[in-house]
Amino acid sequence: MRPGCRQGPRAIRDASTRFGFLGRPTGTGGFFDINSSARRLPGVRFADCGDADVIYFDQERTFAQVRQLTSAILEKGALPVALGGDHSVSYPVVSAFGAFAPLTIVLIDAHLDYRDLSLGLRYTNNSPFRRISELDFVERIITVGVRGIKSTDLEYREAIAAGHLVYSNYAVFERGVEEIVNELPNLGSYYVSIDIDGLDPSIAPGTESPEAEGLTFTQVKQFLQRIATKGNMVGLDLVEVNPYLDHAELTQHMAAQLLIETVATRFS
Repeated sequence: MRPGCRQGPRAIRDASTRFGFLGRPTGTGGFFDINSSARRLPGVRFADCGDADVIYFDQERTFAQVRQLTSAILEKGALPVALGGDHSVSYPVVSAFGAFAPLTIVLIDAHLDYRDLSLGLRYTNNSPFRRISELDFVERIITVGVRGIKSTDLEYREAIAAGHLVYSNYAVFERGVEEIVNELPNLGSYYVSIDIDGLDPSIAPGTESPEAEGLTFTQVKQFLQRIATKGNMVGLDLVEVNPYLDHAELTQHMAAQLLIETVATRFS
């Protein structure tokens, strides 16, 4: 493990200030997408709800606080956007979405994160989607961008046997985003989890587990834009940004822009 991703949320917040004045000159808010000649997020307001307190050495209480904060945001009718930290945070966030059954999880990640146990522990960044798959309101998990040698064949076989869908990096490279999205079933309510290591380390080097041959920003963006036609995004997280391992603050800026553009798919 290479520590530092606990500083990810602060780094992403800092990077997001670059976009704080978008739309203000015209009084519309949002931003202009030159490729579609459309304005995105007009009238949509972002609010920072602060951090969930981490109670050291008490994971159960920490997860409970994450769940309660997410539930409070949902009760306001807002779209929760959670920042990690490591990927273990996705489990307590998603556990607050029981009202959206049946829920589909869309995961952008270099790894399956579907391990049952890691050194005897159930709640680590190796296992959040195994735990999420055990929630009775989660219908399926769709993982895109898996590659490298850290995901095990046992994880893969168990994920497929459970009815989840897995698309490797080569599936995206060779088949293309459009073909993959076209074959997906209707998603209904879906939750997006983005591990920044899903992107290639040439554009997102600041992460604990970089893997070569990753997805491009464009591939991830287009995939998330296109699945918006097949369902309704109800929540989002982005995790594993580690500013200690970055150069030129590149990863946190990629993360901030990707978050904004992903939120835009919900309100287009």
